[in-house]
Order: sequence, then C-alpha cells, then structure tokens
Amino acid sequence: MQEQATGPRLAARPRNPRGAGERLRDDIIEAASELLAEHGDARQLSLRSVARRVGIAATSVYLHFDDARQLAAAVAVRRFEELAAAGRAAEEAAADPASALRARVHAYCHFALEHPGHYRVMFEADLAQAIASGPGRYSGLQAFEGLVRAVARCGEAGLVEDMDDPVRVATVLWAEEHGLVSLRISRPGFPWPPLDELIDEALTRIVRLRLSLIHISEPTRQAENS
Repeated sequence: MQEQATGPRLAARPRNPRGAGERLRDDIIEAASELLAEHGDARQLSLRSVARRVGIAATSVYLHFDDARQLAAAVAVRRFEELAAAGRAAEEAAADPASALRARVHAYCHFALEHPGHYRVMFEADLAQAIASGPGRYSGLQAFEGLVRAVARCGEAGLVEDMDDPVRVATVLWAEEHGLVSLRISRPGFPWPPLDELIDEALTRIVRLRLSLIHISEPTRQAENS
C-alpha cells in the first residue's frame, strides 16, 4: 500500500523509562488519530506512518498493536467515548426531558461534523465488527444507550406520542441523525438547509417530540446555526 504524506518526521524518540508503555500507547493512538483525521480512511493507515509521526521505530508500534486495523479501532473507540461524553454534557445542561433529548441529538450531529474524518472511520464496516467483538464494545454503545434513556424519559413525561418501545424510537432517531451528518460529510457541496432546523424537524416529525414545550432563545438558535 502506498503511504500518504504524513508531515515532517520527528526526531528519534528517546527510550521510555520503565512503566511508561501506557504513555507510549496513548501517543501512538493520538498520532494515528491525527492521520485518520486528515484522510478519514482506515485503509490508508499504516503502522510505519504512525511510527514516523511519533518518532519511534515501527517495531515499537507492534508491541502495542498487531496491525493498522487494530490501531484504527482503538482510535474509533476513543472517539466513541468522546461522542458519548459530549451527549452527556449536553443533556446535563438541559432543564427538562424534551430539552435534554434535543440537546443530546444536536450534540451528536455537531460532534460528527466537527470531526468528519474520525466519524467516517468510526463507522467503517470492518472496524465496526472489530469494536463490536472486542474490549471497546461498550464504548461504541454508550452514545446509543444514552439516547435510549433520553427517549424513555420523554416518554415517561408524556412528551412523546405512542411511546411503547424507547429502543425502537431511539433506533429510528439514530438512523436519522446518522443519515443527516453522513450525507453532509460525503456531499458537502449540496445546498443543505441549516442543520439544526433539520434536527428539530426530525424530532417533531419522526419522534413526534413536543418541542413546542421547549423555550429556545433566539441567541441560542443563532449560535447553533452559525
């Protein structure tokens, strides 16, 4: 595989002191994360390019990862954890269940569009299988499980019509938000309507969330659409 340009080479890294292996592993993941952010394709990642970015020998990378696919999966797991954290933070700042669900969905979509390269990698088919069967499985589920809980709380508060199965409703909503951001990432030149307007439309039409009960200030809406 022909390697992509990876930026200037760093000076040779000094040997880590005993017990610093975990720090080196983090450095390797972050270097891979930088490369994946640039091209958004795990198939273009190589352990040699990562080693050059960190400033170590390629053999040192093999001490932590068997191949580039395993390393890309580790990057995806880390980004899934950040995605879940963004959803939790957005929801915690909300005043009621409807606002919390809306904030969580907006946070998901904005995270994806702020990290388009990583978002593509997070949902590559091969990596999805590796994450689902490996130790990072729960990291890939956290954001969705948080969405299910947010939907369920809206149902308990009577803010969602016909709430019989929060998992099913959350699945439909996840498919919608994933579609919104994936299409924007792959077709940036399309004349898309404002993202936040489409999100709210999905919440009202698909989930039938009663957004009319939420007070959204004009400065807040302007900030979201900027």
